[in-house]
Amino acid sequence: MTRKTTVYVVDPHTETIQAVDVEAPSAFSQTYTLINCQLVEVVPFDSNHVLIVDEEGLRDGLTAFTIFDGYPQPLAGKIVLTSLDGAHVLPPQISIEEAANRFKCCKPVLDPVFAQQDEHTPKGVILAGVLIGFQTRIERRTPTVIKGGVQ
Repeated sequence: MTRKTTVYVVDPHTETIQAVDVEAPSAFSQTYTLINCQLVEVVPFDSNHVLIVDEEGLRDGLTAFTIFDGYPQPLAGKIVLTSLDGAHVLPPQISIEEAANRFKCCKPVLDPVFAQQDEHTPKGVILAGVLIGFQTRIERRTPTVIKGGVQ
């Protein structure tokens, strides 16, 4: 019988976190598949845990990313939270709810901007109510815990 271990996976696109079972002997190599990448980076989470992230995740065309409490830069793509003992992946020692509260899943949003009153510009008059552009903001949400997500 193959031994399994549990890791938590954060997905900024779906704004979720869930527990996922992986085969213990090859758990670290399975994280590449879980986060869909070729090169990983290990980021400290706390004294007992690490985040395994896509080393090349920050690239053009981002539609979602994650802010991790206390880490200086955003993390792109899915994230695996686990404990490590050398090269061995161990289950997290904190609850999934506690882990979720340390993350913010972020998505850029475009809000339309309409002319408020007839505006005069060098190119002419813009009538009230006409779309004149977009403003960008970033929505931040704590990931939703998916219960029963162990696969």
